[in-house]
Amino acid sequence: MGQNTYLALAPLLSNLISPRSYIPSLADVAKHMHSYLRLSFDGYRQGESPQPFEIGLFGYCSKTSKLSMFHYTIKLEDDGVCRVTCEPHENMQDKEFIYLGDKKTLMYAKISAAFAGESIPGRPLSRIPRYVIQDHIDDPEFLSIGGDLQLGIADRFGFRPFMLCKPRVTGQPAALISYLGRELTPEIANVGEAEVGGPAIV
Repeated sequence: MGQNTYLALAPLLSNLISPRSYIPSLADVAKHMHSYLRLSFDGYRQGESPQPFEIGLFGYCSKTSKLSMFHYTIKLEDDGVCRVTCEPHENMQDKEFIYLGDKKTLMYAKISAAFAGESIPGRPLSRIPRYVIQDHIDDPEFLSIGGDLQLGIADRFGFRPFMLCKPRVTGQPAALISYLGRELTPEIANVGEAEVGGPAIV
């Protein structure tokens, strides 16, 4: 459902027209996306029960000059019907975060506690959620927190995803480059004589 919704929304939102110089706010985009998600969810609900999901729409709003996020989830409402809901988090501030995934209570507590601490070598406080989440991905006790990290920067210039540079074995110099959890091995790092490039972040 998530992939199909993304594939539908990307061209819709990339081809907006207006009789005047109008740029929608991030909240306008979030409202449109909420309507589309509700229609999509109703369509999926006609068949098998869809799996619970979460979506985060985030970025810099050029109309409000603020960084915001809109969090979509499925919730059972008072009338006993499951619906897609949207929770806005507008004008987000330093150390404010939204965690998507399993073990929410635990992860919110761990990340909040880490933010209350201090930076240590190799784990700067400014990027502490990245390390807390990685710790739990690596911990075999948390099988429902898996996959890999996807890092990026959202600011007034847009969202820029980064490849991930990390050691093959912690504490040793050999490193690998991955994107969306897949190492860029020779089989997928080259396209003919060209090489997959782009910025990477540690």
